[in-house]
Amino acid sequence: MSKTLIATIILIFTMSFSVQAQEVMVTGFPLGVGINVDRTIFEPYGNELQNIANELNSNPLSFVIVTGCADGIPYQDNHDSQNPGLALGRAHALKDHLISIFNIDNDRIIIQSIASGNSGDQYRFASVRIIDNLSELDDRLRAVEQRPPVENRITEVREITQVFTENMGLQFGTGITTSPFGALPIITGAITWKREVFVEAVLGHTFWNDSYLFDDVDLDTWHRIAGGQAYIYPFDEIPLAIVGGWYRFEEVSRLYNEYVKMSEGPIIGLRYTVLDYLSINGFFNPSKHNFAENIFSESKNGQFLFSVNFHMTLGGGK
Repeated sequence: MSKTLIATIILIFTMSFSVQAQEVMVTGFPLGVGINVDRTIFEPYGNELQNIANELNSNPLSFVIVTGCADGIPYQDNHDSQNPGLALGRAHALKDHLISIFNIDNDRIIIQSIASGNSGDQYRFASVRIIDNLSELDDRLRAVEQRPPVENRITEVREITQVFTENMGLQFGTGITTSPFGALPIITGAITWKREVFVEAVLGHTFWNDSYLFDDVDLDTWHRIAGGQAYIYPFDEIPLAIVGGWYRFEEVSRLYNEYVKMSEGPIIGLRYTVLDYLSINGFFNPSKHNFAENIFSESKNGQFLFSVNFHMTLGGGK
């Protein structure tokens, strides 16, 4: 009787140990952190992960599924709920830990990712679960094999459709620019895509009067600009954009509300964003000049323009 009782206790203890070793969940991943997580996050789970390794060693036919999860908290620079890469990265971080610390064979690890609509660090996790049911494994392998190959290893990724408008944004600015007829203040408004491509309108007008003599009459003029440009930032790490567009400058008589000087033509140049809210621009402007007293326009090649722009960007996150 005593031997039976001892055997029963040993069996219960063994089953309990096996159940505890079946799945380990590592929670509390920081927001926006995937595979680059500090590996100390796994240290409190060392004994449980060792049990997983022991279970695999005792059962050569068993495998483990490593699952990464991203929660539903959106934040400014990234979108956790819209980024399956974070969930997959967390799974790979745990997989690498199992291989490097517990010597688990890479061929016995299956990776998958899930996205949770719930918010909280308990939903930013990576877990490892033992599979010793071969029929369940066969079903999962068949499902994965039907998908297009993405990596050499077996990888499951849940795809999340990205909404087009999430990459759209607006930029508003003000500054000052040179012109063929003197400096003048400007305002700008742009539509942006991922803060990489901008399509911008430029308007400007002086708040002061200039003198322009015509037949000894002072026409009391002001300056104005209207134009548009597009610029693109081709480099991820360098805030330098290539710019192209069209500008029209006018010196307008207040008496007749007609221009006495006009310069119009294409621009091509560079835009350097010194700070998130400050840009410096330099353009080459081969323009045509018209004057009220002349019948024909005059070509002005080699004209350069410079401007400084303070701006604010809304939306359009990468």
